[in-house]
Amino acid sequence: MEDKDLESRLYDKSYTCPVCDKKFKNKEIKKGKTIFVEMNLGLRGKFKPIMPDYYYVVMCDECGYAAVSKTFNKTTQKQAKKIREKVNPNYKPRKYHTIYDTNDVIDRYKVALYFCYLKDSTMSERGYICEKLAFLYAELNDEEKELKYNKYAYECYMEAYKKENLPIMGMEENQFVYTLAYLAYKIGNNDEARKFLSKIIVKRNLSTTLKEKVDDFVTILKLEKREDENKA
Repeated sequence: MEDKDLESRLYDKSYTCPVCDKKFKNKEIKKGKTIFVEMNLGLRGKFKPIMPDYYYVVMCDECGYAAVSKTFNKTTQKQAKKIREKVNPNYKPRKYHTIYDTNDVIDRYKVALYFCYLKDSTMSERGYICEKLAFLYAELNDEEKELKYNKYAYECYMEAYKKENLPIMGMEENQFVYTLAYLAYKIGNNDEARKFLSKIIVKRNLSTTLKEKVDDFVTILKLEKREDENKA
């Protein structure tokens, strides 16, 4: 698909940077301009011709501050002060093409993660970004980095589960616990995955989509367990 067609699916959304107070615009996808294809086991929707989460990072083109859209406007004055104190005064925001490729998106999420550490963000915000990075590295078939960021996401989300109040990054308990099960599975801890799934498989208030994914997940784990037993 030509870039002009993809550009027609985007619009400029106005923001005011909580760090430098400058007004700027960020590219976002117009409603109704993507087509849902399927949902993967990790609850990441696949869309065409453009992926919505490619445009989830909001980045100030003046000072470079970046955060995911879920948290950008929730940046506190205390966090903004920490960023101004810690960030390199010579920092220059990166320039990107309008139509991002996977590497552009990875870079934007990494900038957002960098600012998470500068502002002492919640562990859930860090976990959310790491989860997105793992999905993106999976697109590039980079198994090493996919595993690395799935591990980070799992560790951050586990801390969030212990210390933060639900909903977490927009996820209610059932979805969040499912996500922990998925991440445990992705890093090779099937026992933990089963443990988390057992917490929600008995719930009656699961959405249709989540129930289907739980059923798929349980089947996968059973098959893998059977294969392991046959090898033993």
